[in-house]
Amino acid sequence: MDLITLRTALLITLSLLLLAVLFQRFRRKVKAEGLPSPSHAELRALEVAYHPARLLVQVHLPTGQDLRTTLSDEQHRALHVWPEEAATAGDLELERILPALETGIYHFELATATQRTVRRFRLQS
Repeated sequence: MDLITLRTALLITLSLLLLAVLFQRFRRKVKAEGLPSPSHAELRALEVAYHPARLLVQVHLPTGQDLRTTLSDEQHRALHVWPEEAATAGDLELERILPALETGIYHFELATATQRTVRRFRLQS
């Protein structure tokens, strides 16, 4: 009877240990895939404003970095490149004047030395 109790206790303990290990692996995987890298720039918001047509961009930078911004069409062909800008750490608001464009879908790209982020937006003339 003692062996049966020991066997049952071991089965329950090993099952709980396996569940704990699987949960930790799942949690680590979700954090690695779902959270941004702490050293990367985060493009928080992109808004189109009119008269004159311009993009209002909110960015969070964990460290000072050089920012490159590009405007592309639907096929990701570069239409306009703004001058590179050195930015300090913290929250930053950028305003980019748009060239004369027709109504359509465009892409805004924010790039640093280690990453690039592309956001899609619609422009209405």
